[in-house]
Amino acid sequence: MELHLIDKTADTVYVGVKDPDMTVINPILGRILCDGAVLDAEFTDVHPELEDPVIMIKVSDGDPEAAFKRATESLVEDFRAARETISEHI
Repeated sequence: MELHLIDKTADTVYVGVKDPDMTVINPILGRILCDGAVLDAEFTDVHPELEDPVIMIKVSDGDPEAAFKRATESLVEDFRAARETISEHI
């Protein structure tokens, strides 16, 4: 899976996703939507031979890229904590 910036305005960012993995995309979208500054977020899948799918994030306040970063960092921390918990019991 590869991400690339398509477009950015003051309150919206569009991120292209080459070869999306929905087991990663869905948790990211879930976290983004839990962010109080986010008004809307969606994943738009199109025909794979025509263009890459897109994640769109629109915020009411702040930087939309920062909302994406907060969501992904939150997931990384959760997985790190889970790995450490599992490692303690193995």
